[in-house]
Amino acid sequence: MRTLIVLAVIAAWSLVSLAGPLRVSLPPALGAVPIVMGEVWGLFEEEGVEIEMIPLPSQRDRMLAFQAGQVDVMVSDLTAALLLVASVPREAALLVVAYAPQAEADHLAILTPATFSRIETWGDLLTRLRNGQRLQIALPRQSDLEFVMDTVFQEEGVAVPSDLYIGQDNLLTNASWVLLGMVAVGVLPQPYVDYVVTFGYPGKPELVALRWIPGESLPPEVIVVRRSVVEREPELVAAFLRGLRRAVSRLNDAARDEVVADALPVAVDLFFPGVELEQADPETRAEIEAAIAAIGIPVFPEPGPLDREIYDRVMTWAVGKKYLRLPIPYESVVVPPPG
Repeated sequence: MRTLIVLAVIAAWSLVSLAGPLRVSLPPALGAVPIVMGEVWGLFEEEGVEIEMIPLPSQRDRMLAFQAGQVDVMVSDLTAALLLVASVPREAALLVVAYAPQAEADHLAILTPATFSRIETWGDLLTRLRNGQRLQIALPRQSDLEFVMDTVFQEEGVAVPSDLYIGQDNLLTNASWVLLGMVAVGVLPQPYVDYVVTFGYPGKPELVALRWIPGESLPPEVIVVRRSVVEREPELVAAFLRGLRRAVSRLNDAARDEVVADALPVAVDLFFPGVELEQADPETRAEIEAAIAAIGIPVFPEPGPLDREIYDRVMTWAVGKKYLRLPIPYESVVVPPPG
């Protein structure tokens, strides 16, 4: 009898420990928007899911927190997700695609401050690189943006030394480097391009988009989840996905004014940390609001499975760059969504 009581206490403790909130950490990326708005609109709560947002300043911090067991769910670009799975294969798994830009829509811009760089066209940049000029390019290393740029330059027959890539996870920092002329080129996705091009201030240099990269060329952002959570609480994960799908549907159906009104305070905190709208002078506030208002609201795809072909391409590239020692099979990384 005593043994049965002890076992019952252990079982009850286990159930309580698994019934806590779902700890979610998000990057300043479009893949985070449906989760944020699902929380703002109370959709996860309606599905019986308590979300605890874990704010962290960088992708590296999110990965470390996941490794330490402090985060259950995170949105990530595919490259970082693969690195995370390689570091904690028993816990990290890819659940669904969080966001994939529309195939034919321009999504990634290769920008230059022409006033400083004296680069006017994409051809100018390629010529200088072929001639061996060491032009620094702002983008986060070990990221999908690096994968895309490596692919683009390879297609052009241009070999770019990896040490020319410099940058931060914080894309606003990279944008600032471009505006200050500290780098020749910056590689920025939406919504940062719309914001940095639209936001005005005295003395702002001319920004030239040397080339646009369509959405079909970019790997999707994915949702990484703890395997233990999926295995022990499949209904919790299923309810989270139901709330996420409802958020995507509402985002795509809602009028722009409704989305902007509900999302503006959250979007400022998520994408533009440090921007204090309430404390800004009227002129600066007007500039910030105008720049944010110019950001296009994309069509968000239904959360679905990760395409195997793009998985294999990014995996092969990561191994070739020696970011990963060996390829990781798709089946060992992607878990089927419960429910």
